[in-house]
Amino acid sequence: MSAAIDASRKLILDEIGDPPDLTFVRGRGNIGDQLICAGTRALLGGHIYREIDLEELCGADGHTVLLAGGGAFCRPYHELMPRALSVAELRFERVIVLPSSFDPSEDTVREALARSRATVFARERESLRRIISLCDARLAHDCAFFFDFTPHRRPGSGVLNAFRLDREATGRPTPSDNDDISVSADTLEEWLGRIAAHDTIRTDRAHVMIAAAMLGKRVEFAPGYYHKVEEIARYALREYPVRAIAPAAADERPALAVATPARPPNGRVSAIVLTRDRPAYVIRAIESILDNDKSAHVVVLDNNSAPGPAESLAIDCARLGDAVSLHRCDRNLGCAGGRQAALERCDRELVLFLDDDAELAPGALAALLSELDEHPEALAATATVEMPDGRLHHSGGWMYVADGVAEFTLLGNDQPADAQLPPSGPSGWMPGTAALFRRAALDQFPLDVGMSAYYEDNEWSLRVERARPGSFRRSRDARAIHHIDGRGAPGADFASRSRATELLLAHARFYERHGLLLGIALFDLLPELRQADGTRDLAAARLLMELLLAKGSAWIFMEWMNGGLQSLLDASRLTAQLERERAEHHLALSAQAELLQQQGAALRETQERLEQIISGGWWRMRRRLLPALRLYWTAAGRGPHGAPRDRG
Repeated sequence: MSAAIDASRKLILDEIGDPPDLTFVRGRGNIGDQLICAGTRALLGGHIYREIDLEELCGADGHTVLLAGGGAFCRPYHELMPRALSVAELRFERVIVLPSSFDPSEDTVREALARSRATVFARERESLRRIISLCDARLAHDCAFFFDFTPHRRPGSGVLNAFRLDREATGRPTPSDNDDISVSADTLEEWLGRIAAHDTIRTDRAHVMIAAAMLGKRVEFAPGYYHKVEEIARYALREYPVRAIAPAAADERPALAVATPARPPNGRVSAIVLTRDRPAYVIRAIESILDNDKSAHVVVLDNNSAPGPAESLAIDCARLGDAVSLHRCDRNLGCAGGRQAALERCDRELVLFLDDDAELAPGALAALLSELDEHPEALAATATVEMPDGRLHHSGGWMYVADGVAEFTLLGNDQPADAQLPPSGPSGWMPGTAALFRRAALDQFPLDVGMSAYYEDNEWSLRVERARPGSFRRSRDARAIHHIDGRGAPGADFASRSRATELLLAHARFYERHGLLLGIALFDLLPELRQADGTRDLAAARLLMELLLAKGSAWIFMEWMNGGLQSLLDASRLTAQLERERAEHHLALSAQAELLQQQGAALRETQERLEQIISGGWWRMRRRLLPALRLYWTAAGRGPHGAPRDRG
């Protein structure tokens, strides 16, 4: 082991110290992540510790926890480790993030590190530079360096091309004989064997590069999705035969030669298109707007795309000329925040909102304009939106509030695209996929930037409809296509529930502002909110919203993963049942008291009548009258009190 690797080993072990208990949370991923775990086990050889999977983190607790190092604090894979970091700090006294690479330009990564109390190890200098102001950051070698490579070293021959093909791939063409061994190999042993069998390794994977260098191979690396590969090579492998691959001519972008047309004449419509990491989609959306109206001005807001997609978008927007204004944001503002920011760059009477994965059909914008021109009292009009599979998504819809729940329906949802829809007319709310707004309405009723994840159009529609009933229209003839995949029920795994929790935050924001549950998808998103018979448990849903607002998303996520959310909601149901029983008991007591009151009134009335009789003159003369009556009854053949005498 080199002196630098040994120094890193000592630095990490000194930070771990001798805690009363120690937990290692292994990472999830490909064979390269298995190498990290194997190296971490070698690092911890002198410690007693327990090792758990990421899925077990929410139910674990103790003194010190180690989160496996790796690349999951980057943009393509940020769903896991930032959430794991937040949960670990709820469950353990001390948290240590083992050497990793970090891309804090991803909002979730930056925010998780900024609020963390953990000790965070970076595995190369560029990551350290980027996070040093956010958290307690240190520098050490990747834990893969602590693995004993000696038994796997042997001579090899030939070249192994092992470039990645997953979400972190750069899009660079790969050789015809490429073998992404970190995915294709079944075991760590097989993976190491394939590397050892070759003389030269060419790759853009960090751990293929590390393993090859430590096995004594010549290594040629290509830049990766972000700085990770180059910086590990520069920091940890400078003493090894590792060099960068010179960029091929095909990899270099040609200089642009774009004729810039004159700015389009002033028209009536500004269009806002938000995008993030989807340059191919957004250009189709922009072109569909300009095909509808050459005089439209399109404002594109890049919501913190990665460098590659951002560069591609900039080139394509430049090709479209002055009709398009591109603005890049270094934060993901969400849909509401992004549209609100883009509005500041719109100076026309009408504003079109179009999702970046949607396209206007020919004539759609003219139909929307006609709808607003023919109905000057209307503030906005929505298009009829189709899905690529030939079904309708919606043609507007209706909104109603009942039992503390705001329900939003979609007219035509799941019907064939050629289904007979009602003629253009009123709509109860304004779905934001493809809709035209009066700019004055958006100024008077700003979007709620707190609805960052989703449902900002529902929240805006509720506010406006309450203040200006009947303000929305739908156009049957204005058509748009939305390239959207069907959303199924969320899974129960760590990543799926982490994403679902962010949607629950949007529900909580809606509840906080309006005191209403947002009916859309809430009870499908969280099946625990339904009782055994399938009915929606509104009391439990309200409790969940209160808990989200009070405790935050990390705590709710942890309880959900642990099954504790079910207990919380069951407690809510028990409380509601007790309240119902208390109310029923109160009603029974009230009915009983009313009956007793009625009986008391009847007794008082009887008493009053007796008193009247007793105080009357006939009652006072009864002693004088009774002897005469007895004489009469005897003469008449009757017994005492006038009853007929028995003659048998």
